Order: sequence, then structure tokens, then C-alpha cells
Amino acid sequence: MRLGQILTLPDAALTEPLALAVGLTGDDLFHFSGQLSETRVEYLPLMLIHAALARAPWAETVITPLVAEHFDAMDMAAELALADYRGTYAVLVPPLPRPAIIRRELAAICPGVHIELWTRAQH
Repeated sequence: MRLGQILTLPDAALTEPLALAVGLTGDDLFHFSGQLSETRVEYLPLMLIHAALARAPWAETVITPLVAEHFDAMDMAAELALADYRGTYAVLVPPLPRPAIIRRELAAICPGVHIELWTRAQH
């Protein structure tokens, strides 16, 4: 099976921005539709992040939860550094008392990447 059959990534950059959602589903991103308006979102497991970035190096954003079943944001930051990624890394977080600490730790692991923490509002 070829990578193109596993990932439905285009062969060339599109006119719409591309985001790679790792360890997430569409339901996880429902509350963040404002940040993703007019963005094509592709969902994939962590083990395919390097292949996805190689196939679609124009991906503007990588999105993950702070903690997933098999990895956390620190793991993803290390993978993004290994891939020499230079886009935005958005981490879905619960309300945090000092989010700057998380942002600073992630930025130290993957310098050159713009770190954003997306907080879901409490209801």
C-alpha cells in the first residue's frame, strides 16, 4: 500500500491552508472551527507525521492534544524538530493557570516553530 492511499494529502499546495491533526478527530476540533475556517484538515496518527510533512511540506499547522493516548505535546514537539518543521504547532489544552510555562517548554524543544495553545471554553 502506498502512502498516498493511506493519507489523502494533495500532491501540490492548494489555495486553502492545510492543517495536520494528529491524534484527534473532527469532534475534537468542533469547538475550534473559528481558528480553522477555510483550512483543509487532514487527520492522521503520530506514526505518519514525518511522511505527511514530507508529502505536504506546505502544511501550515500541526494540531495535537496536550496529552493523547500514545504521546504528548512534548513528544510531538521533538518530532517536529526532527522534521525541521517551521509552521505553527497548535496544542489543544484545558484551562491552565500558567500557559506560558507550557508554551516556553515546547518552544525550547522545537525552536523556529510558532507555538499556539488553543483553550476550549468551559461551559
